[in-house]
Amino acid sequence: MHAFVPLLLGLLLLAAAGLKLAGSAVSPFAQYGPWTAPHIQALAIVWEVLLGLWLLSRVYPFGASLAAMVTFTLFASISGYLGWIGQPECGCFGIIRTSPWTAFIVDLIALALLLATRPHWRTSASTPQPSRLPGFANILVGTILILTALAAVALLRYGSLAAAWARLHGLALYAPPYVDFGSAPPGQELLQDIPVTNWTDTPIQLIGGTSDCSCIVTHSLPLTIPPGEMRTITVTLRPPTAGSGLFTRRVELWTDSLRQPVLRLVVGCRLNGSTPSVAGDSRGHGRRDEEKGHQKEN
Repeated sequence: MHAFVPLLLGLLLLAAAGLKLAGSAVSPFAQYGPWTAPHIQALAIVWEVLLGLWLLSRVYPFGASLAAMVTFTLFASISGYLGWIGQPECGCFGIIRTSPWTAFIVDLIALALLLATRPHWRTSASTPQPSRLPGFANILVGTILILTALAAVALLRYGSLAAAWARLHGLALYAPPYVDFGSAPPGQELLQDIPVTNWTDTPIQLIGGTSDCSCIVTHSLPLTIPPGEMRTITVTLRPPTAGSGLFTRRVELWTDSLRQPVLRLVVGCRLNGSTPSVAGDSRGHGRRDEEKGHQKEN
C-alpha cells in the first residue's frame, strides 16, 4: 500500500498534465481568476510533471510526500472555493470536463492516502538509495535544463512566455479566459476594461461582438490592435434583478483575423442577493435627476 500510493498519485498528476495540454485547457484550477495567465498555467503544468516524476522515482519519499500534500491541499482549497461560489466546471483534467466538487473530492482522497501512508522523515533519511538517485537526478536536471532553454528561446523570439504560449497554440489574440467583475447587488450595471493582445505580425481589427440585455462589448468597437500590442475594450455586464451566487456570461469578440475570427471569453460577478441602492448606480441616479429636472421645467 505504501508503495502503491506514490505510483497512483504520480500517474494521476502526469495524466492531468497531459489532458490539459491535449485540450489546451492549461489550468490545474478552473478558468477563473488570476490563475488563467498563460505563464502561470505553464508553470503549474511543469510542476505537475516534475512532482509526478518525483513520486514515481521514490527518491526521498518523505520530501515527495510533503510536496504532494502541499500541492493537493492547494488544489483542494481552490476547487472547493470554486464549487462554493457556483463555478460550473473545473479545468483540472483538461479535455475531460469536471465540476469543482468532483475535483475537490479527488484532492481530499489523495490527501487522505498521503496522510495514511506518509513515511517518517527519520526512516526516509536513513534509507540508502544509491541506485535510484543518480537516474532521477539526471532526469530532473535534464528536464530543468530543457525547460530553461525553451523559456530562454521563447523570451528571445517572442518577448514573453505568454506570447510564446499563444503562438504555440496558434492564437492570434489573447484575452483573459475569465474576467471577474467583483461582487455586486442584483440588477446593478457593471463596467470593466478587458485587455486584448495581438500576438501576430499584422494589425487585427475587432469589428463587433456580443450585445444584448445582459452584456455589451461593443462600446469601444471597432478597434484596431497593432501587431504585438495590447488594447483594452470596455464591457458592460447587467446581472439579473434578483438572485444570489455566481452569475456568468459567455461573450464573443468578432475579428477580421482568418486565424481567429472569434475570440471567446467568460465574464461574471458574484451577486450578494440585496437590491441595488440608488447611490450604487451613479449613471442611473444621474438620469433620474435629469428626468426630474425636465418635469419641473415642463
